[in-house]
Amino acid sequence: MSESNSTESHPRPAPSARPSATPSTGRPPLVPVLIAVAILSAVYVGYILFNPQSMAQWKWAAAVDALEKDDIEQAKKLAAEAIEWDPENAELRLHIAEMHYRQDEATDARIQLEEAIALGKNDPRIVTQAGFLLSRMGQHDGALMLSDRLVDIAENEKTIHLHEALNRRAYSIAMAAADEAATKEQIDQGMKDIDLAIEYYGDDASYVDTRGYLKVFQGDLKGAVKDLDAAIKFYEDTRTGLLAELTPEQVENMPSGVTFVDNQLKQVLAVLYSHRATAYEKLGNEEEAQKDTELAQTYGLDRQRGIW
Repeated sequence: MSESNSTESHPRPAPSARPSATPSTGRPPLVPVLIAVAILSAVYVGYILFNPQSMAQWKWAAAVDALEKDDIEQAKKLAAEAIEWDPENAELRLHIAEMHYRQDEATDARIQLEEAIALGKNDPRIVTQAGFLLSRMGQHDGALMLSDRLVDIAENEKTIHLHEALNRRAYSIAMAAADEAATKEQIDQGMKDIDLAIEYYGDDASYVDTRGYLKVFQGDLKGAVKDLDAAIKFYEDTRTGLLAELTPEQVENMPSGVTFVDNQLKQVLAVLYSHRATAYEKLGNEEEAQKDTELAQTYGLDRQRGIW
């Protein structure tokens, strides 16, 4: 038998009488770990707070605050700084275009808007918002081109539902018609769009409003009033139901969430009443037209603010 395979026991040395050192637990010392965690946390927070996108958001938030205080020059300065931090942010460009539009600075608004459209490419949110702003600015040719693009995006890229895109194009045509900037052929196209949208999605109140508004310019005034009556009833009933759930104390001091929803409903109703006022006016019903115009103004109709 070879020595290497021997199972013979060999005497072992006796254990030392001296106490052995405490065995290692394998855990690093606590203080260095805490320091490392603190450093990593600081680096992470610094990155979150001070990366270009976050800094741009912070600058724009400060610009909005300045706007609310009517400090227009400071708002413009902060907006320019926001762009410097994040020049390829299409949504930021849209916000700044809106700011310039509300200050009656059409050229600056258009510059930012064109940048937003170029940067946003086929993002349906950017295309939709840019088109609506162009409509409000009275630049309907550009708005209608973007509405065509939106339908193409829906058909080819499917990043927006086709019924939404069709409604958007139909409403863009109606807004152009309200400014006498749409042809009969375009109005007819708008009617085809909204009929198809309703066929796909159903009698959504906002779609029925679009159809009613287009009927005003197509000459079907009684049909327009019927559609607009239905849309207004839906939103008024929705608002009545919302307020009916409040206690008398809450009516006096409305919760912030309810206030937000109520304001949204009033803005929609402002637009719908203005549409029906146009229909009544064309019908020669001045009394009803005046009532609806006053309601629209009470609820906050404002083309410049986008309640239009």
